[in-house]
Order: sequence, then C-alpha cells, then structure tokens
Amino acid sequence: LTIFPRSPTTLSLNSLLSETHFKFREEAVRSGLFIGSFTGLYKAMMFVLSRNNSDEKDSPKSKKWHSAVAGFVAGVSMLVMDKSWHRTLSLYMATRAIQCCYNYNKANGLFHFWGSSWNHGDSLLFALSSASIMYAYVMRPETLPKSYHKFIVRQGPIHETVLNAVEDSCRGSKVDTVRLMNYVKDKGGERAVAAVRPYLEKPVVDMIPVEALHPHTSSSILATFQSFVGTAQRILPVYLSLTLVPAVVLRTNTVLKDPAGVLAKSIFSAARSTAFLATFCSSYMAQACLQRHIFQRMKWKDNKITYWVAGLFSSLAVLMEKKNRRSELALYCFPRAADSIFLILNDHRLMFTVPYGQLVLFCSSMSAIMFFYENHVKTVSPLVAKLLNRFLEHDIQISSGIEKDAQDKKMIKLNEE
Repeated sequence: LTIFPRSPTTLSLNSLLSETHFKFREEAVRSGLFIGSFTGLYKAMMFVLSRNNSDEKDSPKSKKWHSAVAGFVAGVSMLVMDKSWHRTLSLYMATRAIQCCYNYNKANGLFHFWGSSWNHGDSLLFALSSASIMYAYVMRPETLPKSYHKFIVRQGPIHETVLNAVEDSCRGSKVDTVRLMNYVKDKGGERAVAAVRPYLEKPVVDMIPVEALHPHTSSSILATFQSFVGTAQRILPVYLSLTLVPAVVLRTNTVLKDPAGVLAKSIFSAARSTAFLATFCSSYMAQACLQRHIFQRMKWKDNKITYWVAGLFSSLAVLMEKKNRRSELALYCFPRAADSIFLILNDHRLMFTVPYGQLVLFCSSMSAIMFFYENHVKTVSPLVAKLLNRFLEHDIQISSGIEKDAQDKKMIKLNEE
C-alpha cells in the first residue's frame, strides 16, 4: 500500500469507464457490462438456488420462485449504468412488469380494465402520455430526461428560444425579449421583427405571437409543411437504423434467406414511422399557430392547458403505425409521462421520494418480468421475450400474444366439458 499510493479515483466506476480510457463510447461499454452482468448474475443465482434446493428441483413452485429471486438479484446490475439512466430504466421495466401482471390477470379472468378489449386502447394510452409529455416539453422541460427533451426539441418545429419565452409568458414571468428578438431577427429579418415587436413592448407579455414561431415565413400553412419535411429528413436515417439493425441482429437466419424481403420491409417500416412522427410534429405546430391566430384576434392571454390539448390531438397520428407498434410506442411514452407527472406533484409536495427507490423499483420489476418469462411467457411482450431469449440463450417459444393464451384456456375448458 505504501509502494502504490491509492488515488481517490482508483476505484471510481465513473473514472474507470470514462471515455478517456477507451477508444469507443462510454455508453456502449456500460450497456455491454450491464447486459453481461445481468445475464451472469441471473444464471448464477438460478444455478445456486437449484443446487441448494435439489430435493425440490422437480417442484413447479420451486422453479417459479427461483426465477423471481434470481431476477431481483440480477437487477443490481443497473448500478453499472450511469445514474442518468437509472430513472429511465427503472420506469420502463416497471411498465413492462405491470404489463405482464395485467396480461396474466386478464388471461385468467381475474381482473381487467373496462374497455381494455377496445381495439384502440393502446392509442388512447399513447395519446394521454404524449399530451403530458408535450405539456412538459413547453411548460416543465426540467421534468423530462435531458436527452429525451433534447430529442423532442431537435425533432420538433419550435425553437428552444421561443419555448422558453412561451413558458415565461404563460407563468407571468419576465420574458427575455432581447434574446427572442435576436432570434426573430436572425431567422426572419426586419419584417419579422416589425411583426413581433408590438406584442413584446407591452408591460406584461400576454402571448408570444405566431410570427415568433416561424419568423422565416409569414404563412403558418407553409411553416407547417416545412415542419413536416424537416422532421422527416432528420428522423428517416434514425428509423432506418432502428429497423435494419434489429432485423440483422435478432433475425439473422431470415436475413440470410431473404435479404431483399427484409430490406424492403425495413424500408417500408422506417418510412411509415417517419410519416407518423413528421405528422405528429407538424400537427402540433399547426395547432400552436391556430391557437395564436384565434387568441390574438380575441385578445386572450395564452393558456398552458392548450399545449396539453395540442399534444392530445397530435397523437392521432399514431394510427398511421401498425397495431403492435402502437403498443410499443404507448409503453415507451407512458413511463416518461408518469415520471414527469410525479416530479410535478413532488414539486407541489403532493408526493415523496424513497431512498434507493430507483434501484428497488428496477430489481422488483426484473423479478416480476423474469418470473413471467420463465413460467408464463405468453404474458410477456414479444419484444422483451425475444431479447431475453437472445441474451440468456434460451429457446422459450414466444406466442403471438395474450389472445392465443386465452383461446388455449377456452379450448381446454371445452375439452373438459
């Protein structure tokens, strides 16, 4: 110890995994360690539990609780990820765990929500979640993960300078008119400045005018169309990578057998998703412009609830996606919306935080997911089940969904009768 003096950063995980020590991205390293440690811990715990309960290894109950305990212990692997990921991972996996529990209860006739059999229930969940997210996007950006908020701002039609001014205006705070006017002048020149200035010279700025949303043009229709085209151009390469890479990694045999068919399906899927997101963003832009045209004519003050409503109606664009894709989008947005609502309520002291709550939530969620994966795989999302099959090197047959499980139960019941 005296020969090798200990540095305070020697055992720091952040310093060991920082990009100064690697020739590739830190996030990729952490993700690989996370997946590897989870699968290793899970398999090790399953082995230890089976050896310690060798007299019960043929018992179905023994196997069931083994997977739950192993999943909980393996959840500790989340600590490998950067702290900024902890909240997102825990909320996302909690949503998946709730989905498994709900599917199991519904399949066995124990519990289900009224209207859960409605064909567009997933679209409704997406719409409500998106409405909360788009409200936070304008009014409470600090309640969204930084990377997620940056993604929305980057893909969205409204510049961050204008968003900040809108937030201050709705809250009755002082608007940074100098910064806003510089942005308007830079994008639209003196014409746009002349249109915006009368609204900003008031003692209290009641509303950021529509001209500030698109200073480069005086036409809201043209601005909406440009928003659609701009979003499509930015997001199409992203969706192409999100469709092609999983196809190659998760369906390698299919790609080798029919590469042209897989490529065509991937391109069509990417184009479909691009149309959805571009329509969502341009629709939000159109509603923000329409609201301002009406409010400016009626001389009304801006109202923050309109941004929630705009997010709700913009979400109708999700109907352009495939049915199974809508469910994935709803489950992707729901935890972020729930997190934003929780933080808002916590700010108003209507909620409270729990020490190490994120870690406990993640471990508990993985315990439930692994329990259902090992014992009732039909209740698990096909996407999650495929990923677990891949990482754990299992060969558990994945059904097309919970409906097939319910049909099987009905057939067994009929046969018994």
